[in-house]
Amino acid sequence: YSITKTIIAALILDMQLEMDRPASDWLEKSWLPQGNKISLRHLLTHTSGLRDYFSVDAYHTAVKAGGAPWTDDKFAQHTLRQPLLFEPGQGWAYSNPGYWALKRICEQESGMDFATLVKERIAGSFDAPSFSVASGLFSEDLPKYDAGWVWHGIVCGNVRDTAHFMASDLVSSLARQLVPVPDAGPTYPDAAYGLGVMGDLSGTNYGHNGSGPGFSTSCFHFPGSGITVSYFMPYDGPEDAAYAKMQTLANQFGAF
Repeated sequence: YSITKTIIAALILDMQLEMDRPASDWLEKSWLPQGNKISLRHLLTHTSGLRDYFSVDAYHTAVKAGGAPWTDDKFAQHTLRQPLLFEPGQGWAYSNPGYWALKRICEQESGMDFATLVKERIAGSFDAPSFSVASGLFSEDLPKYDAGWVWHGIVCGNVRDTAHFMASDLVSSLARQLVPVPDAGPTYPDAAYGLGVMGDLSGTNYGHNGSGPGFSTSCFHFPGSGITVSYFMPYDGPEDAAYAKMQTLANQFGAF
């Protein structure tokens, strides 16, 4: 699920795209009306002001109904084309649609679709052969859930490959620009977000969590000890459960 955001951010960095270029250099106004003042950096750091579809009741109703996922146009209608929550750079709000925009930018810049990009530039370059992009009904345990409901895509992989990727030098570069996340809640009191990675301001660890129907995941690297902890669990609930398990393992391994 949302660990895919770190993979998308890594693609942006690997392509050496200028972080302060406006999204309108790639995306037409019909997709992103405010794209001329939203930069790649804004999208990567969730400071674009774009709305998220998780706050849209119609989205949850449609997912529960078990039908085909929304088209790109319908997702955009409910999110990208809505008024911004704040001016870009003037606030922080988690935005899945922002990472769809980044995925599209990667595809346009490279001339490859997302699945091919992940296979050639991530799985092949970071010794992560299990990485692939999910499509359709991607799990037998979720007979009514289509991967297309996660608009930016879902990269699947095993715990070993995810840990190997998160410990890479490229992901370390993404974590160098961590800034505080306001109102992160009691589970993450010192939470910070960088370019597609979360962590704490002290630099003790960085990585990402992810959750959705059927699964909860958490993978964090601890640069001081060089240990990376990756924990996946079959669980249909908040990602806090996997994060708590990851922290328990990190303590047992002496990662902190």
